[in-house]
Amino acid sequence: MDDLFITGKKILERLQGAGFEAYFVGGCVRDHKMGREINDVDITTDALPEEVESLFENTVDVGIEHGTVIVVLSGRPFEVTTFRVESEYTDHRRPDSVAFTKELAGDLERRDFTMNAMAMDSEFNVIDPYAGLEAIKSRSITTVGPPDERFDEDALRILRAVRFKAQLGFTIDHETVQAMERHAGHLRHVAVERSLVELKKTFSGGHMDGVKSLMVRTGIKRNLPFIREVDDNTFMSTNTFSFITGMGLQIYLNESLMEYAPDLKLSNAEKNEVKEIVSVFRDLEYDRQVKTISYNYNYDTLENVRKLVDTNRFSRKLEWSNILGEALEMKPSLPIQHISDIDIDGRELMRYFEARGGRWIREVLAALEHEILFNLLPNEKTKILEWMDMHVKFKEGNIEFT
Repeated sequence: MDDLFITGKKILERLQGAGFEAYFVGGCVRDHKMGREINDVDITTDALPEEVESLFENTVDVGIEHGTVIVVLSGRPFEVTTFRVESEYTDHRRPDSVAFTKELAGDLERRDFTMNAMAMDSEFNVIDPYAGLEAIKSRSITTVGPPDERFDEDALRILRAVRFKAQLGFTIDHETVQAMERHAGHLRHVAVERSLVELKKTFSGGHMDGVKSLMVRTGIKRNLPFIREVDDNTFMSTNTFSFITGMGLQIYLNESLMEYAPDLKLSNAEKNEVKEIVSVFRDLEYDRQVKTISYNYNYDTLENVRKLVDTNRFSRKLEWSNILGEALEMKPSLPIQHISDIDIDGRELMRYFEARGGRWIREVLAALEHEILFNLLPNEKTKILEWMDMHVKFKEGNIEFT
């Protein structure tokens, strides 16, 4: 039994000892029955949030108005949520109100798919009122109750169905697919940030066969930011292993897509990753020297572009793959890894030339960077100073190279 369940069992037993019901619930039960790795464990109970907090020393309020408290036990966080039922979803995303209930059945009834509507008690017996085990056995994604109702309530469930298909390799029930198509337009009500979370998980799934064509066929693609602008055929014919690297590939293939990248509200790190991927492709296209490519990009970026090259159709596929492989191989032996590795800095340059700072510092460092990178100059301060005596002149705030 997974360590998370062993620790979580203590929470169940403490709640039960206080007279409450408590169960493991949702994805952790599904993954346990499938033999998949368990990353987090959710617990549901008829105890109210304040009653949960009174029973445990280390708790965090994360959504107490919706009945959720984080209980930290043995250094592990467990999300403990009171049994609840939900009202109408007039915005196709969130219930207008949430009410607590004393019935586990009502709590399971509000969940998205049958495989996620299972609970498990402290003795690891499964409560399965909606045939979730059968869905797992048949590898089927089916909604709890009528799919039109579930997707009309919360359009994010449409993306979750796609994500589970990509992660688990399951087939989405035919009736469910038809309902996804009817309600795909509601995806425009979903916050970009929530859509992005699901898209990242989807494109990192190991079972992408048929996923992209499903997104096009059902209209999901045309209701999502950025990817709605990607040509359908290009979207389906390109192979990617993550959403961010896929973005970089699509922008390289169609530069005009960069205009729509801000729609996704990426983090600065993700924006930079996309730009770096596009830049590597441009360098390959313009026949930049292997050493320059090796120096200008980090390992992950180079490896990601090599994977994209190897799994997609390019006229110079073999050549580019070899260049990237060589760039990765030579990277540890480069004389410097970054401009900051140069054995002289801006302050020393100002002292040396007895001058104030300015753009000239970057010009000198760039010249030194090139000389050192291509083994024309040792990265040693005395040698650098000798080189500058011979090749750099500072006149009236301007730099001249000889």
